[in-house]
Amino acid sequence: MPKPIIRPPATVAVSSSLRDARKRRGIGLRRLAEKIGVHPAVLSAWELGNRVAPETAVAWILGYLRVEPAEYDRVMALARHAGDANLVDQSDPQLGHLLWTYEQLSSRVVEWAPSCIPELLQTRAYAERAVDKAVMQDDRRDMDLLSRQVRQQALNDGNRRYVFVIADQALHGMDDLNSEQIEHLRAVAQLKHVTVRLLPSTQTALKSFGAFTLFEDRTDPIAVVLRHHHCNTYLTDRKVLSRYHDTSKTLLRRPSNESWTAGIFPPPTLLREAP
Repeated sequence: MPKPIIRPPATVAVSSSLRDARKRRGIGLRRLAEKIGVHPAVLSAWELGNRVAPETAVAWILGYLRVEPAEYDRVMALARHAGDANLVDQSDPQLGHLLWTYEQLSSRVVEWAPSCIPELLQTRAYAERAVDKAVMQDDRRDMDLLSRQVRQQALNDGNRRYVFVIADQALHGMDDLNSEQIEHLRAVAQLKHVTVRLLPSTQTALKSFGAFTLFEDRTDPIAVVLRHHHCNTYLTDRKVLSRYHDTSKTLLRRPSNESWTAGIFPPPTLLREAP
């Protein structure tokens, strides 16, 4: 079986931007390819991220589609880094769709959350409270909430496998919202395509594993995302992917308090001990 295509983050961002701009103008792929003088298969590969579009081609397409100057500058800045394996998104809310795009390319998503509930498992009230407590710009806050809603819908659709590994300390907090959140986790854990595993935070080795989301195509890693309040870091370097893939396997091999699948839920003591 051939290895999956590793799509660098800037390449993914440029390809989806080109596709979105073309669709907004209501122009078919074949017509645009004819206008800019390339084969339709080549343009399709650029829009899918299967091939890196040259900067000159990106400029031609954006110019023909008459995108706004701000969008032109943003996409061209990304195009200059299209071949880079890694990308740090510090401020541009438009890059929020990268998470969604990598999710669409995946057959399985593995998320390790040592200190907070993963966003895909959060209730709306919990998410809004968490975002309000975070230090970020308003446009990024709005993008995070929108991204969460879109991705949660994808989780409910059941088109891919999700594995969430959570340190038990993540279940404590948010005071009045905690019981509601745990009830929500119980409901999500009943979905056949979702596994939620709870690891004891007393395992000192866990402290060396920072939070990450691993996207896989079949059994191969295709991207890793490290999320912070002020930025997201997208990694597709093959050596880095291999290390995070091994880390996810290590986490999943660790003894857990509970696996919340097939009707098995966290013990009642967790509810009683929550502050």
